[in-house]
Amino acid sequence: MAEPGLLDLFTVNVSKNSDSTGSINNWQSVLSPVGAVGICWCIFQIAIVFWPYVDELIKRSAHVSFALSMALLLTSAGFNRPARLLNLALALVALVPPVLIWLDLVRITDRISGLDPVLSQDYVGTFILLGLLFEVSRRTLGIGMTCLGLAFLAYQFFGGGLPGLLAHSAGDFSEFVDTQFLTIEGVFGVPTAVSVGLVFYFILFAAVFETFGGGKMIIDLSLALTGARTGGPAKAAVLSSGLMGSVSGSAVANVMSSGIFTIPLMKRIKYNPIFAAGVEAVASTGGQIMPPVMGAAAFIMADYLQIPYKDIVLAAILPALLYFSSIMICVDLEARRKNLPLIPASQVPAVRETFRTSGHMLLPLAWLVYRIIEGDDITSLIMEVILITIVVGLLRATTRVGLKDIINSFITAAKRCVSVAVPCALASLIVSVITFTGLGTKFTSIILSVAGNELALMLVMAMIATLILGAGMPTTSAYIMGAVLIAPALIQFDLDPLVSHFFVFYFAILSMLTPPVALSAYAAASIAETSPSKTGWQAMFLALPGFVIPYCIVMHPGLLLIGPVQDTLLGLISVLFGLGSISVAIIGWFLKPLSLPIRFVLLLAALGALWPDPVISLGVCGLLVIATLWTCIAAKTAKNGPKHVDTPPRAS
Repeated sequence: MAEPGLLDLFTVNVSKNSDSTGSINNWQSVLSPVGAVGICWCIFQIAIVFWPYVDELIKRSAHVSFALSMALLLTSAGFNRPARLLNLALALVALVPPVLIWLDLVRITDRISGLDPVLSQDYVGTFILLGLLFEVSRRTLGIGMTCLGLAFLAYQFFGGGLPGLLAHSAGDFSEFVDTQFLTIEGVFGVPTAVSVGLVFYFILFAAVFETFGGGKMIIDLSLALTGARTGGPAKAAVLSSGLMGSVSGSAVANVMSSGIFTIPLMKRIKYNPIFAAGVEAVASTGGQIMPPVMGAAAFIMADYLQIPYKDIVLAAILPALLYFSSIMICVDLEARRKNLPLIPASQVPAVRETFRTSGHMLLPLAWLVYRIIEGDDITSLIMEVILITIVVGLLRATTRVGLKDIINSFITAAKRCVSVAVPCALASLIVSVITFTGLGTKFTSIILSVAGNELALMLVMAMIATLILGAGMPTTSAYIMGAVLIAPALIQFDLDPLVSHFFVFYFAILSMLTPPVALSAYAAASIAETSPSKTGWQAMFLALPGFVIPYCIVMHPGLLLIGPVQDTLLGLISVLFGLGSISVAIIGWFLKPLSLPIRFVLLLAALGALWPDPVISLGVCGLLVIATLWTCIAAKTAKNGPKHVDTPPRAS
């Protein structure tokens, strides 16, 4: 069975070794090599915001080098002393490429790519950069992602000898070095640009926000709103994970920040541990689709489509709400099916008390949402929100922290950014190979030839391909692969580019839940102390409504706020009924236990409700069948009385 990547395990350890605010309570981390690199990285990132005239190649190369250096230092645990010294030397060597570029910037800026010669220092810089990139990938992303990168590298050099359509005529090694090291078309391409220009600052904001108690405030508020209700802890997990994901945009980080509170609570009221871990994994993974911060892939989507990020945020709202609504229905039905006890009211945080002690920490989030909707520059906006968070947090004694904690939050942000910067750099390399060898066009042609003129077959193939590409891969890398190789084929079927990219985007995210490699489920299983494999299958089962949503987006583009308002309303009503029925069929309970035939009929009726034709979706095959079935079930339940299984006494 595949295991999580080392970087994900490290992320788990960072979360477990941190206090509730996410900061590390000693100065030792600041004075360590990791702390020094992290602080320098943050200072560099802040400096280029206020000094935007730094050459783009220096920005991106320094970002990648800091990430490689940080990753090497973070993965040295367990090494003996000579190995640690060698690793420290490699971490210093990782910082050499941007220095080489800076020292020779005039030549690099004035040269004509493809015509001017490549010098010996360029070969040295490329060797250092790619050698350490693949070593860091092996340590942090796992063997799968590393082998994928090496396969594309091999295709770059040896693909010219392949037969037929797969053959290419890409240049020699000097042209490869020219592209990868001396331009922003290789390792320093678009994914890296998004990481350096946007994602780092959101991660920094999330770390500072958590340090001032923002994460705890979200969890307390979620428990205050849902804790005393049926299935309260599970609903709190769904709500808090969605809200936390709106800040951090990372599935594994969401699991570890909210799951350490919600999973034990779910287990305490007798939720099955595997079910509890599955709920947390599904909700935390969905955090990547929850505006206003949806992970690095959303920023890359905006760049690919050449549209403002606020358009991506607005388009994501309804699908995200539908996703979390279906999970809420599942956890509510499971709690009612098993008649699970409530949390005693005395143990549920009070809404008024939560607002009194930490409600002011909602102000930075509110300002962030407002400014994104207004369409302001994201990078400068995030720096502004970070400053607001620090000022607001320091105003109240309940959230006030010291300088030590603020500095450590910066180091924590740098650590977390490794999980984005490294896969973005490797993905940039892969994308450059796909672009310069013409593989993307060839792959699209192959898919189209297999699918023929059948859109349904094309969508199923695109789903399977994206899930396979995303197996064990960070969401960002999975989306980039799908956006380059699969989305163009969907666009050939006259789908709106936004619809095509959202289809790929959703399945890239859901690949985090798909066995045999389900990273967010593994993280949740480590908290619940359950089988990672069983947790992965449970999470995938609960996420089935989420697997339907991309198809709903294709059938109802209005869900992305495209087209007339009536199309949006029709799609929203139809999909709500459809996903609700799928959730009922998954749990197998609606006021009473449901037999398999009724669950099957409900599933078929739900698919009818999702159909774009209103005659079908609002007719006998859709909502009418669902309404009839639900009415019959309710009538039978009223006659015979409700029945429960596994019924522990409900707490007073």
